[in-house]
Amino acid sequence: MPNFQYKAISRSGRPVTGQIEAATDQQARKILAEQGRFVQEIALNDAVGTRKKSSDKVSRRLRLSEKERADFLRQLAQALHAQLPIVAALQVAGAQSPSAKVRLLAIQLETVVKSGQSLSHGLEQYPNSFARLHVSLVRVGETSGSLDVALTQLADLAQRDMETHDDILTASLYPLFVLGLGMISVMIVVTWILPRVISTLAASMDTLPMPTRILLQISEFMKGPFGWITLVGLIVAVFIFNRWRQSIIGRLAWDGFKLHLPVIGALQRKRAVSRLARTLGTLLYSGVNILEALRIVRDCLGNEMLGKEVDKVFHKVQTGSSLAEPLKGSGQFPAMLVQVVAVGEQTGKLSAMLLNAAEGFDRETDRALRRFMAIFPATLISILALVVGFIVAATLLPIVQIETHIPL
Repeated sequence: MPNFQYKAISRSGRPVTGQIEAATDQQARKILAEQGRFVQEIALNDAVGTRKKSSDKVSRRLRLSEKERADFLRQLAQALHAQLPIVAALQVAGAQSPSAKVRLLAIQLETVVKSGQSLSHGLEQYPNSFARLHVSLVRVGETSGSLDVALTQLADLAQRDMETHDDILTASLYPLFVLGLGMISVMIVVTWILPRVISTLAASMDTLPMPTRILLQISEFMKGPFGWITLVGLIVAVFIFNRWRQSIIGRLAWDGFKLHLPVIGALQRKRAVSRLARTLGTLLYSGVNILEALRIVRDCLGNEMLGKEVDKVFHKVQTGSSLAEPLKGSGQFPAMLVQVVAVGEQTGKLSAMLLNAAEGFDRETDRALRRFMAIFPATLISILALVVGFIVAATLLPIVQIETHIPL
């Protein structure tokens, strides 16, 4: 409980100073008044304030990984489902986790709950680990008395996102490793091996085949001062691009561009639609009103362009429109989603129909992901094969040319 330093006047008129623990400064004034002390000055104790600021800094910096968050939410849900009180459930969830960050989080959330505040209020203090979706669903679960159900739903959503992310990473890791290793090998061949091989042929530049001349010019450029300037320029360009991509305009343009890429665009759109259906259905099923649910959903799509479309849908629903009409008018969402929403609004079972449709959208996402996993590695390997083939041809052509001109 906060500790306050005060200066007051006693009933006898003498000045007194001291410290008092109370939830707020108003409560501290009331307690002192009941003791016959009339407060002149009161302030939060510096030591406590310093600890509070330090705790706030830890809250802002603490960032859980997707796996840590999913495991923590599921363990907490299981403890609550076993009829443990919230404080004991937090203790169990923290003790079972091998992560020091999760154990620290559980201890701090336990302190928040013991002070009389809600779990949702505690989660709200960790914006790097818990989004508005988590806070809102937990708050609804607390209000409805089904906190374990809300936490299980959040754990399922987090588990689904984590599995999709892991599948994409697994599909990309090996070909990216091979491509990176191949490009390093290419750099060594172009800048060091190839010039030595060509120099032994004692051939003039004009008599060499075109691929060999191109490769030698690239080699000279890379070894010269302009090569280093180009390398530094590329590093600076990547840095500027990342900064631009993090801006509002850059994120919107980049996410819009990704939606139009072959294979990747279809995967991005299907994944966003699956998230929209499942998250919106979960929120509506839990009792969140449609406008608040749309606010939360727009941040869960993973694509700012589609998020802007959800903003437009929100404003139209706010003015009295149905949900299906602006979804259809945007042109960014599949006809199946629009039909599901329209039927759900007509029958009054929108949340149930969205959750059922989410299973179908998940299957479509899985198919698109498998397609991506089949095409992406093959594309990278093909690019590497073309580069290596060009280098081999550029290296061997001069040798073949010389051998064909040697008289028998």
